[in-house]
Amino acid sequence: MDSSPPEVVIFDLETIIETEAIIEFGAIIVCPQTLVEKEYFSSLVRPRHDEEFGEFEERSNGLNIDEIVSSNIYFSDIAHTVYDMLDGRIWVGHYIKNFDCRIVDDAFHEIGQPPPEPLDVIDTWELCEMFRGEVDNLEMATLAEYLGLGEQIHRSLADVRLNLRLFRRCVELFYLTEFSSLLRAASNAGVPRFLGPEEYSIPTLRGHYDSCDSLDQARDVYLRISCATLNVRWGILPIRFWDNNGRPKLSFVVDAPGNLTPMLDECDRMLRRLFRRFGINSEWRNVVDRTRNSPAVRLHIADTADKQTIVCERRDSRKIKRFVFDESKLGTLLTPSTRLDAEFFLETYDYRGSAGIRLVAHKLIVHP
Repeated sequence: MDSSPPEVVIFDLETIIETEAIIEFGAIIVCPQTLVEKEYFSSLVRPRHDEEFGEFEERSNGLNIDEIVSSNIYFSDIAHTVYDMLDGRIWVGHYIKNFDCRIVDDAFHEIGQPPPEPLDVIDTWELCEMFRGEVDNLEMATLAEYLGLGEQIHRSLADVRLNLRLFRRCVELFYLTEFSSLLRAASNAGVPRFLGPEEYSIPTLRGHYDSCDSLDQARDVYLRISCATLNVRWGILPIRFWDNNGRPKLSFVVDAPGNLTPMLDECDRMLRRLFRRFGINSEWRNVVDRTRNSPAVRLHIADTADKQTIVCERRDSRKIKRFVFDESKLGTLLTPSTRLDAEFFLETYDYRGSAGIRLVAHKLIVHP
């Protein structure tokens, strides 16, 4: 079980006042020990119906209808990324309990998807009650000016970073003990961790698969694997296959590191034996390709109603920027010799006489 402290996510929404339609989402993931930003994401969001703009006029911060509409990014397009950033983490925001939490929950229900669940919620509005009487109100702009933290410009990502500075100040002044207690209490919950191949116990996996009473039991185990600094051998190839919903089936090939191949070879043996035990005699295809000079594995890009690969880029500042998923841009991002970190699931398949293991990318972090 992962005993590391749960991560903190600070997020903010820009909305239409009359209709509460989301027009921009921004979030950062923060290290719980240092309160330093690790990863960020922001996107304009086009309302599902143009009438939701109401009497919206261009704002002094630059937000305007033309830019939002031309982005053509709906909440459903970023829902997987939003869910992955928020679910199982400690949520921090300003007036978040009475506004942002409700709006996010409604947005997921509108597209028929379960909303993310916080591990806990910290509202900096409530923390700043300590300043009541010293300031005219508890709006973030007022508090930021009073504490010398900078100006609020009402753009999601900029306001999230301002909120981080405000949260740090609150922790420094009067919230350190309570926040530390919260981290300790939640240390065994939150986001499931992806493990390096060497962290998995082969005897334990073998014992599990040998005890399975059905293939469904085996398929219910989604091994979460993490590998750093992989080298792309073959990038995204021209699209030749589509799924039943017309989405392209995309994949690319990376050199298999030495700590990954033994684990995958053993998983091949265990699962092939399990398939045979339950009467499936399809031709088994090994997940590690050794037909050329060195071992390689294929990572599949997910883009379905249930899952979507998260694509990021590590900036020179060491911060990680998440992108809005766009399959048309993957070909230029995942080119041969590109270095990346990958988190992926191990899944099985049995299709048209062939069976084996498929590695499905959960998150890709491209190196600069």
